[in-house]
Amino acid sequence: YNEYKSYLRNTMKLFGVFVALMAVTSAVDLVFKTCGGTGTVTKVFSDDCSSPQCKLHKGKSYKINISFKPASEITSMKAALHGVIAGVSVPFPLPESDGCKALSESTCPISSGTEVTWTEELEVLSVYPSIRLISKWELQTDGDVICVEIPVQIVS
Repeated sequence: YNEYKSYLRNTMKLFGVFVALMAVTSAVDLVFKTCGGTGTVTKVFSDDCSSPQCKLHKGKSYKINISFKPASEITSMKAALHGVIAGVSVPFPLPESDGCKALSESTCPISSGTEVTWTEELEVLSVYPSIRLISKWELQTDGDVICVEIPVQIVS
């Protein structure tokens, strides 16, 4: 009986460690809506957010991942990010404005219907105001390939 209790206790500890590791390493699917483009967005996620409505802490960086399937072959793309505050769109610089270079595990050209993931890292500067806003992420060729709006909140 004591061996069983010891086994059960050790198993529960191991399970607790496993759950804690999964919580730390799991990507969180983010709340989003599409705002145009010819491609199909399949998933928007981040390893750096702890909930589907991401709170961005000043002084930290966040990777945002957007998986999508283009409707036609893509040979080049431009990446853009805007913060939409009270209906006013404000451009934010991205570390990589070449959308093809920001693809994880892939590069251009991209065949029609092939799922790829665009990954950008956003630094939240300490000078940014604490505010709720819409972050608008776009990949463009002659028109939008994809456009995604993600509600976020900047916090101290």
